[in-house]
Amino acid sequence: MATAVGLRRVLPLLLLVVMGALLALSSLHKPLAYDEYDNLAYGYRFLDRGPGAPMRGQRMPMLLVNALGCAAEGCRQDAVNASEAALLKVRLPTMIFALLLGALVHRWGREVLGDAGGPAALWLYVFNPNFLAHGNKVTSDVPAAFFTAASLYFFWKLCRRPHATAFAFCALATTGALLSKYTSLLLFPVFALLLLLKWLDRPRKAPNQGTALKAAAAAAGFALLVLLLVNAAYLFKGSFRSWADYAWESEAFKARNLDGIPIPLPRVFVQGLDYSSYLQEHVEVGRGLNYVLGRLSTRGVWYAFPLMILLKTPLAFFVLLGLGVAARRAEPRPDRWTWLLLLVPFAAVVACFSLLATAQLGIRYLLPGLPTLILCAARGAAFATSQRRRVVIAALLGWYAVSTLSYHPHYIAYFNELIGRRVNAYRFLADSNLDWEDHRYFVARFQARHPEMAIALEPPGPQAGYVLVGANQLVGVYDPERYRWLRENFQPICHVAYSHLLFYVPPERLTETGIH
Repeated sequence: MATAVGLRRVLPLLLLVVMGALLALSSLHKPLAYDEYDNLAYGYRFLDRGPGAPMRGQRMPMLLVNALGCAAEGCRQDAVNASEAALLKVRLPTMIFALLLGALVHRWGREVLGDAGGPAALWLYVFNPNFLAHGNKVTSDVPAAFFTAASLYFFWKLCRRPHATAFAFCALATTGALLSKYTSLLLFPVFALLLLLKWLDRPRKAPNQGTALKAAAAAAGFALLVLLLVNAAYLFKGSFRSWADYAWESEAFKARNLDGIPIPLPRVFVQGLDYSSYLQEHVEVGRGLNYVLGRLSTRGVWYAFPLMILLKTPLAFFVLLGLGVAARRAEPRPDRWTWLLLLVPFAAVVACFSLLATAQLGIRYLLPGLPTLILCAARGAAFATSQRRRVVIAALLGWYAVSTLSYHPHYIAYFNELIGRRVNAYRFLADSNLDWEDHRYFVARFQARHPEMAIALEPPGPQAGYVLVGANQLVGVYDPERYRWLRENFQPICHVAYSHLLFYVPPERLTETGIH
């Protein structure tokens, strides 16, 4: 018994150390991807010129923590890419957020599911391929996931037992989420829905008007506190400017006739919201085509994000989720409202991006909704009440970890066993789901090991022999016609780093098929 208790105490720290090591190791030999450098450049601009500096796309202030690692040298791309140490310095803040999120998942798991629930939830988080994939990138996806989970955690505590500390921390975490991603605004309708569900789940008794007024006052105070904190983060630059003072880009904002009304938000934050709306209206700006199941389109399909969850999550997770839902009522379980609090945020994030977003670039947009779903699945692993079930749970957790680690160090390209051979991944999804890292080092190493192949790397036109092409180029995310000749007539024989596909094109086939 003492040994089991000691192991339970040391296991969380050990798992976080393992995750830190995996994040650092999978970052090696990978220079900044194009999105990473744009993010870093904005973080440096925010540090150097202050929060009133012009916006840069949809980049957010949270990126300044990454820029701290290169601010002394001006965050030049060549300087950062010059050494692994420099790359690690700018990626380290994201790794820290990933580890903090792991600690939060463990704590929440213990409080909701008991002593066994914390380690179970942390295991599922540490070996989740999507957090390993994006936990070492210069992006705001993982910080947004951390602050979203923290805001939900303190909201949960606040609703169970109102307390000023939980109120303050919930407001701070919500502010952090808003400074990380504009889509974190979704937290406010989620909070409102959860409050409604809690009210509906209350014991049936005469309504207390005083209680309702207190709840309304608390909600208004919360919104005002978050608004104050967001403005403070931008040093109130351009706050309360009139609607008429803005040169709106999006039709959605232009259509609002609100002249003379002051906007209680910083200028750059408002401009970012406008630009996000503009991108929704002009899908051709700033990104390539959507790609799902072999189909290219300018506007997404509703099933793209559910498909990402299905294919880019280890299959053992779904089994554990099913066990958690089907577990006997006699076993410890969260109350009904807590279950709703864990499920509603995930459902809201998926529904928002599936039904409202035209860009379906990758599962990284869903990261804020995954921690609470992980807690739901952890229940399937937390209550092994028999020897047989303990063996099954151990096998599932092992399968979960092995499936993820088999892709090391290329977690971006993770797909579960449903796709069959791993060279098939490009048939299902692309972009940041598969081909989003700079793999020049791994491509060069492959070419050095196989000089007999005389590999042509992404040739401009049809070419016989061995041809190596990145998945995004192959499927036509940026240019649908360039490699149509290759993808429609030949099959890949192997891959490099999962995201570059190697083809052999016999000279006679070019003649037979009339490819020019």
